[in-house]
Amino acid sequence: MSDGYEGPATVVVIAHYLGHGPVERTTLECLVRLSDVDAGRTRVDLQQYLQGPKAANLLQVVLPDGHRMQGQLIDGCNEPGGGWLLINVGSFELTPKPPANTNGWKWE
Repeated sequence: MSDGYEGPATVVVIAHYLGHGPVERTTLECLVRLSDVDAGRTRVDLQQYLQGPKAANLLQVVLPDGHRMQGQLIDGCNEPGGGWLLINVGSFELTPKPPANTNGWKWE
């Protein structure tokens, strides 16, 4: 994913753990700004609150041209007026349940 995309996207918030099917919540036409933070990390700035499963651990962003990015949620702030999410893009391993220590990050 190149740095600097800004515009509408389909955003899917996912809770997916070993032994359980994914629980997803999709937001169409969500205005986002994507920026590369460093190798493998992308920041997704939001202009609205995203609904999602409480134990969300993954985020998928699909751009209008079909480019797709998915990664593990590692930090963020999701508020009524917008916010931001930080994801590790690329491969990840599913865990049996949400980690006990999430460094303060949780989906509200």
